[in-house]
Amino acid sequence: MAVKNKNHHLIQRGEAWYFVTKINGRRIRKALSQSITEARRIRDEYLREILLHGDIQRPKDKPDRVPLFGEIAQEWVQIISKEIKTSTLEDYRYTMNRYVLPEFGNRPIALINYLEIKKFVSNLTCSHKRKNNVLVPMRSVFKHAFLSEIIDKNPMDRIKNLKIEKPDIHPLSMEEIRKVLESVSSRYRNFFVVAFFTGMRFGEMAALKWRNVDFRLGVIKVRETRVLGEEGRPKTKKSSRDIKMLAPVIEAMRDQMKETVGKTEAGYVFLNQYGKPVEPMPTNFHVWKPALKKAGLEPRPLYQTRHTFATLMLDAGEHP
Repeated sequence: MAVKNKNHHLIQRGEAWYFVTKINGRRIRKALSQSITEARRIRDEYLREILLHGDIQRPKDKPDRVPLFGEIAQEWVQIISKEIKTSTLEDYRYTMNRYVLPEFGNRPIALINYLEIKKFVSNLTCSHKRKNNVLVPMRSVFKHAFLSEIIDKNPMDRIKNLKIEKPDIHPLSMEEIRKVLESVSSRYRNFFVVAFFTGMRFGEMAALKWRNVDFRLGVIKVRETRVLGEEGRPKTKKSSRDIKMLAPVIEAMRDQMKETVGKTEAGYVFLNQYGKPVEPMPTNFHVWKPALKKAGLEPRPLYQTRHTFATLMLDAGEHP
């Protein structure tokens, strides 16, 4: 006596089970569950409906199939694209296209579970900081699906960020600062004087306008930042601040006036050799790194200018 196949009309793709059949020459394929027992139960309901009605009957208020993660991600990005900065949107797009969509894009979003996501994060070959960044748009997509009642529970609620070790800080001493300023391209000398002795972020310096340099009060007013060519508010609320100009900064700023005042309609303080606002990658590779090498110093990230300022201030007795 032949043994009946318990899994007829069922196929497994990854960890999910699907119902497959043909109705009047039309191929039907529906996502069911990761549990074979639950998949068989839903399969039997579908078969009864086909026997009684000639087709699968679905409630009018529910979709005919479970949407794919990639479909929900597309819907989500269309909505948030009007709410966030272009630079943030581009980072989300890069993260989703490189890491998330190749893994989950073609999966029914309702069948993606906690364990799968944990394994996915664990297998990523990048830093913990980058892994946490990958989780940001994923959380938003799942939250969107949950609030839209596309999924009954959100597996991302139990996914925690990974612990990040603080990077080593290698600030420059006053003697090393002198060597860098002697070695750097003359076009960028004033830029690095200001960077070393104000602690401004690169984006804040790239967006700095002459209207926000007040020689009468002796302050630089940080009101904007520039990231990927887009200008907006500084990184945090506290980042909007007035920075007291030390003597070397005042001297550098007065010298910089001869170079860039009136050169652009917006009134940028710092410009590259093409008369455009400075950008981090070219400045890092073509200005900062060569200056360190010429000065005989170990390589350091460009943002160490900010750490250098903080260290100098602490050494001078400033309160943190």
